[in-house]
Amino acid sequence: MVIKKINQVQNGNGSTSLICDHDQKGLVTDEERGEIICSPCGQVLTEGTVRSDSRPTHSLDGFLRNSQTGPKSSLTIYDKGLNTNIGARNVDFTGKRISSKTISRFKSMRVWDSRSKSKASGRSLISGLTLLDGVKQKLGLSSAITEHIAFIYRKASSLGLIRGRGTSEIMAASVYAACRENGVPWSLDEVANTLNVTKKKLSKCYRIIIDRLDIKPELANPLDCLSKFCSILEVKEKTKRCAFDILKQANSKCILSGSKPAVVCAGALYLACIANGENISQIKIAEKTHVSSPSIRKALSILNKTLSVV
Repeated sequence: MVIKKINQVQNGNGSTSLICDHDQKGLVTDEERGEIICSPCGQVLTEGTVRSDSRPTHSLDGFLRNSQTGPKSSLTIYDKGLNTNIGARNVDFTGKRISSKTISRFKSMRVWDSRSKSKASGRSLISGLTLLDGVKQKLGLSSAITEHIAFIYRKASSLGLIRGRGTSEIMAASVYAACRENGVPWSLDEVANTLNVTKKKLSKCYRIIIDRLDIKPELANPLDCLSKFCSILEVKEKTKRCAFDILKQANSKCILSGSKPAVVCAGALYLACIANGENISQIKIAEKTHVSSPSIRKALSILNKTLSVV
């Protein structure tokens, strides 16, 4: 009977290692348990080892880099993130040349793949979704709203609504429709200026989209514009709360129910500034909120007459 000499060593990181007289070729690593085992004698030589490539992932980029499935599919990408790449080399994964029959099949697949990406509808979809990426940055839209815009634009493209109209016009109408459905306070003027289209064409395309796609947007609420206007004008919190109360009373009594939400919100905000002694001129409010001064004065007189704030 041969007794092998085994020595116990304490590592600097707190783990325990055993050294035996067996050859290094007989060592087996258990990656799940973090142990190194000597296969001839069955002794655990090292405990608590950590793999060098098992670093924790703390960022999205690191997760996608280490992930085996790739990024999730998205409607904002032309092929929804499920792109197809057919290599030009006629070899298999081992490097061996494939048969002539398989080469002919792959050649046909490359041709059809190229044609599917160069159709007129595909080109308009690519240009529209590329335009959407810039709109998202300019208007500060969330990913959920951007996905909704891409969904509306894809449906409009599949119904042929882009034919005879500009890509930017249909995209602008899709942006405005999605914002209306999600309660985002972007006006027609702001969306039209962002995509460099006229308000008349945007309104026309918007009516066509909601009619053909059967979209039923909710009525705009002046309260949706309040946070945006207060942030632009940098009013005090007390003034903001006063304007909120004014708009809440106006909605409950159906005051100015047929007016534009931006006009009602600007009038209520100007009335709140007067009530709290905050020195913000009517001209400044009109410039920042893109509302005319006569409209603000008319809304101000109706609100003050009905609610008697000042």
